[in-house]
Amino acid sequence: MRKQLLILVLISMLIFSCSENRTAEEMFQDGSELYKQEKVSRSIKTFEKLSNIYPDDPIAVKAIYRLAEIYASDFQDFESCVAKYEFIADEYPSHADAPKARFMAGYTLANIMDDQDRAKIEYEKFIRDYPKHPLVESVQFELRNLGKSLDQIEELKGIMKNETSE
Repeated sequence: MRKQLLILVLISMLIFSCSENRTAEEMFQDGSELYKQEKVSRSIKTFEKLSNIYPDDPIAVKAIYRLAEIYASDFQDFESCVAKYEFIADEYPSHADAPKARFMAGYTLANIMDDQDRAKIEYEKFIRDYPKHPLVESVQFELRNLGKSLDQIEELKGIMKNETSE
């Protein structure tokens, strides 16, 4: 009995250590492949594990961003989605994906969750943190039109009028 327990422990350690030796890139590929195979829960666990094991690797941000997308598209869990976007923007502000994550947090809050107050905070953080980013114009547009329906947005009236007349 004792020998069997020892063998079981050794096998478990071997399996665990093999998964730990995978690079961040390999783990990202594993998570992506699992997602393609519709093994969404395992994909999530792999991306989470990657971001925990390799928090300083730039690919960790891509894994967290991918998690946000999965929460939104597969589960319609927009609160978790926004939390992942905010985490990226707060914890990795100099990463190339941080501005997009901050924008997506605001956009999701405003246009999907209808939480205008939180969206405004995210958009204002975006302008403060990334004042020269190409998305600033889009953020300013969003801020000007928070809470408005499409037919109330002046800039869209001409576009909508042309579409309805065709």
